Amino acid sequence: MDEQNGYYAPPQAPNYYGAPDPMILARKKREKKELRLQSIFASCAVLSLVLVQNIAVSLMVLTGLYEKYLNDPLFQSGADIIIILLSILLPFSVFGKLIQKKSGLINSLPFEKPKAKGLMPLAIVAGLGFCMVANIITNVLISFVSAFGVELSSPDLAMPDGAFGVAVSFCRIVVVAAFVEEVAFRGYIMQNLRKFGDGFGVAMAALVFALMHCNLIQAPFALIVGFALGYLSIKTGTLWTAVIIHALNNCISLAVSYLSGSVEETLLNYTVSLMIYALIFAGFLCFIAFVKRANAIPSFKTRTALSTTSKVLTYLTTPTMLIAIALMLYFTAQYVNPAG
Repeated sequence: MDEQNGYYAPPQAPNYYGAPDPMILARKKREKKELRLQSIFASCAVLSLVLVQNIAVSLMVLTGLYEKYLNDPLFQSGADIIIILLSILLPFSVFGKLIQKKSGLINSLPFEKPKAKGLMPLAIVAGLGFCMVANIITNVLISFVSAFGVELSSPDLAMPDGAFGVAVSFCRIVVVAAFVEEVAFRGYIMQNLRKFGDGFGVAMAALVFALMHCNLIQAPFALIVGFALGYLSIKTGTLWTAVIIHALNNCISLAVSYLSGSVEETLLNYTVSLMIYALIFAGFLCFIAFVKRANAIPSFKTRTALSTTSKVLTYLTTPTMLIAIALMLYFTAQYVNPAG
């Protein structure tokens, strides 16, 4: 009882300075639960990728086709198209849609028109510039590692001869691989994770994309390009941006591979170097113009109660994600060999 004023004061809940807000704690718990779920689904898609690829190899061994797969470039390219569709597109679509359903997301594949006129051409040239920079960084890494007596390698890619063989290679490398990989990584993984921030979504999708390549020649390139493709596709508002850049980069690589057997080496190296530096210069100018235009477009700011460190640790430390990362690193180690 308040003796001075003559009334009973209701008991007050203890109020400790600095005590966490129960609502914020509940929100963090809810967001961590959803992020773990997204991590489990994404890592299960990666594990399914490995499983399907191994099943495909086993079936070819059982049917006596594995020797043909190893020695017939045309057969290998055709088989790879089927394997890519079954091992990447199918599992990532299934688990990606499960994420959408559980998280209440509407659209993980924004195949729409760019947000503003003129953004797409700038994004494409800027993206190719980033691809060329990633190529240079990868070559520097290979040279640096080889100086310490370590040789890096990557899986051999079949290059069938003839017009039909070139057409099949184009379909496999430029059309199917570019579209399927962007649907999986910049589509389902990145778009679903944007709920926790655009930067976080871009980074995690790029990291998983790099690990999926399972070798230290392609992985650094995929990591750098993954950041660029994620940023450019988000800013343009369409997944077509990433698909087109990815396809054009693969097309350049395919053309160089085929020309290497018919064009004098010095001339080819000179031409390729000139193209790389020209694309870097043009890409830099286009990127500056792109950023100025893209920043003028209002963007939705994602609000989350989790810190960046908390999000990263939550996403990367689920049991299935740890298994997937360990498996990818194991395969990566198979392509690292001491020189000599």
